[in-house]
Amino acid sequence: MEAQEVIKIIESQLTGDEQQLLKDTINYGAWGDTDMEFRNEAGDIETAYAWGYCTNDAKNAGHFSGRKVATMFKSIYQKLCPDNHTGRFLSQCNDWWGDGSGDMLFIRGEIHNYIEEWASK
Repeated sequence: MEAQEVIKIIESQLTGDEQQLLKDTINYGAWGDTDMEFRNEAGDIETAYAWGYCTNDAKNAGHFSGRKVATMFKSIYQKLCPDNHTGRFLSQCNDWWGDGSGDMLFIRGEIHNYIEEWASK
């Protein structure tokens, strides 16, 4: 899947506020690279190189706070990670560190630079 196609999907499926929250997560929550599970074109789970972003850090952008953030993330995951928090280009993990300190959002490695560029605008 090409990066421009992914950006079109994001923009067509998410509300303006959800797009902003995703951008805030990318801009303020950059964590690093890892391997993560995604869906391939056939819908099967595969492990792929990914970049992770801490969703808790999205609040640092100052656009959203409180329960609204949780509700918007839930909506984003339903739209872009619909199969048990696993999607084609975006996946999510609750409690990544196993200590209740943070949830993580992952973007496939081959398109993360393009999505970061989109988020910076």
